[in-house]
Amino acid sequence: QTCNPNITRSAPDSRYELLNNGTEVKDSQTGLIWQRCSLGQTFNGTSCTGTATTYNWTNALQTAANMGNGWRVPNIKELDSLIEQACYSPSINENYFPNTVSSWYWSSSPVAYGSGSAWVVNFYGGNASSGYKYGNYYVRLVRSSQ
Repeated sequence: QTCNPNITRSAPDSRYELLNNGTEVKDSQTGLIWQRCSLGQTFNGTSCTGTATTYNWTNALQTAANMGNGWRVPNIKELDSLIEQACYSPSINENYFPNTVSSWYWSSSPVAYGSGSAWVVNFYGGNASSGYKYGNYYVRLVRSSQ
């Protein structure tokens, strides 16, 4: 990860709180609770280990639904809220979201102009774009706080 010290952090440590033995992260700014690791990884008490799994859009939504407990694929605004503007590769708070893949992650938000695409966020540079629903991207699940 490379960060510019002259840019104020958009996702500082003070914004986050660890829950559930460090496997979940609560964002005090949005009230959302995030899985600390990408799908396919597990938290070992220190970091996210294993290999993150890619999914097409339909499988990502179904996998989230199968998890239960309110877990879901975040909408584009929720996913975009995780971007750390001062850093890239990855553009996320690595203290709270370790070993995040510097790549594209699915949102649950379809693109308005085409039924075959949905919004994705790139955690390499911190930008959003559209991705074909049959494409394979990473997933980080979220739920609303109880």
